[in-house]
Amino acid sequence: MIKAKLFKIFSLYLPPLIKKDFLMKKIALLSILFISLGAKAATPTSQDVLMQLVKNAHGGVELVKIDGQTSYRGYVGTGYQYFFYKEKAYVKPEIDVRWGEIRYKNNTDNHYVKTTSIAVPVTVGYNVFQQDLIGMNIFGGVRFEQILNSSNKNFETKINNSQIGLTGGASMRLMNKFSVNASYFYGLTSLFNDGTGKMSAFSFSFNF
Repeated sequence: MIKAKLFKIFSLYLPPLIKKDFLMKKIALLSILFISLGAKAATPTSQDVLMQLVKNAHGGVELVKIDGQTSYRGYVGTGYQYFFYKEKAYVKPEIDVRWGEIRYKNNTDNHYVKTTSIAVPVTVGYNVFQQDLIGMNIFGGVRFEQILNSSNKNFETKINNSQIGLTGGASMRLMNKFSVNASYFYGLTSLFNDGTGKMSAFSFSFNF
């Protein structure tokens, strides 16, 4: 039942991305495979799911770089960990709401576009160690993003609303009370329909 709910959620955002090209199809299928492996490894109860969603609720800031221009976006979200190997290796699908201003260059002029989007990272992670004072996880995977709306004060900008890229990072668990997370995103698609606007970003977030 949990797996069915996850597939329902992901089905809202994956189709626009899967239609893009063959590479995206392969990445999307691999992501669904990871989710399936995690779901088969455990049969969580509704209470388990709720506790995980609360535990993995997070908020943070993303430093976006396009054409040498740096801008900032905020985000909040949550996720769920599916352990498939001795409470060490896991699959973690997440969902975030992201908003903010993205700066870019058009010819020689600097511009910006304001966006609101839904991002769906799907990562595979590993618990490197866990002690009373500190613990560490590493993770990597893909991130799908669907831009829901965009606006620009200078002129109408043609945005590529469906974005996909690779992500990886680490999480430090302190005193088994809260976590500080850092990750890097490398976009495989362009922000604009004409093929310009390659995006990369560093994200920093916090959760209990």
